[in-house]
Amino acid sequence: MAVQAKASALDELYSEWERGGTSPFFPVIEANHGSFVTTDRHEQLLMFGSCDYLGLSQDPSLKEAAIKAIEEFGTNTYGAQLLCGHTRIHHEVESKLSSLTSLPSAILFPSGMAANLAVISAMASSEDVIINDRTDHVSIFMGSQLSGAEMRTFPHNNMKKLESLLSQYEGKRRRIIIVDGLYSADGDFAPLDEIAALAAAYDAKVIVDEAHSFGTVGPNGLGVADHFGVLDTVDAVVGTMSKALGSVGGFVLTKPVLERELRYMAPSYTSSRGSAPGVVGATLASLTLLETCGGELRERLASNTALVIGRLREAGIDLMKTRSHIVPVLVREENKTIQVANWLMEHGVFTAAFVYPHVPSNTGRLRIGITSRHTTAECERLISLLIEARDRFSF
Repeated sequence: MAVQAKASALDELYSEWERGGTSPFFPVIEANHGSFVTTDRHEQLLMFGSCDYLGLSQDPSLKEAAIKAIEEFGTNTYGAQLLCGHTRIHHEVESKLSSLTSLPSAILFPSGMAANLAVISAMASSEDVIINDRTDHVSIFMGSQLSGAEMRTFPHNNMKKLESLLSQYEGKRRRIIIVDGLYSADGDFAPLDEIAALAAAYDAKVIVDEAHSFGTVGPNGLGVADHFGVLDTVDAVVGTMSKALGSVGGFVLTKPVLERELRYMAPSYTSSRGSAPGVVGATLASLTLLETCGGELRERLASNTALVIGRLREAGIDLMKTRSHIVPVLVREENKTIQVANWLMEHGVFTAAFVYPHVPSNTGRLRIGITSRHTTAECERLISLLIEARDRFSF
């Protein structure tokens, strides 16, 4: 009954925003031009709410590659990949991904969520324990439940609690640590150097979801494990094409034995169509582009990030513990968070409003997604409006 009451109160809150015309959720994007979008309610919004971190979704080479792939293979694949296979372009993307790291096998999925469901349920069973950071992405928890393994959690980035759990479950067949490399609502990193050391000490496996960090973080742009220099100690990396790569889909980088099991046994692979040819064509173009100018794009992203974070912290705005291009502006109370998001839209800036239950109650925040495409003037506009909003709404 308590759960039902909470759900009812939550529904009433969201319904109140809808009835009052103040809900910022589910905007209809009617046009997209560079760093600006037009929605069904607002003209020319400066987009600071997306995950298109390198700005590649608007790159002409990706659009051209998508069109060419559609012309060659049509708009869909023939059926489940186990039976009908996938296109040459799918194979080229997997080959390119598998050449990037010490994890020699890559397998594509329709989404990052499908990839997490597959790899976690394949690696773990009822004989194992999965140990998750409490702020992991929901798909990690879904995959953990699907596996049948015992599941435990540790407070966000609390290495003492993680070690305690590893010690407590030494009798299990496997201890599997699963973390996000970069946390999508907080902007901070998992301390993968410490996690890798603990995994080695307790003979544990490590899965890292690099959805928000692949392409943007690390000396080679391969994510937080790359940043900490521990990529060769990780057992599986999950990533997506829907953030920095400017396309759609998910992938797993792992070892050949697990890759084979996923390809033959994982329902989210065997019972799903492969990504549409146009989507995979854009992905291949993106990976090629990263080889030639990925370093330059990451430098531009880092410069924009340093400007925004530095100026906002200097102004006393609470950005939590972010150290990345994901910049959470902490507003706290849910209604106030929505008010600030709407005020910013009325003044021409689009941000992503995160409120309960997507973040803990009374930790409402605006997630700012900085990209390589943003100009210095656009970043300055964002900074100015956020400082004005802070003064106006007292957060």
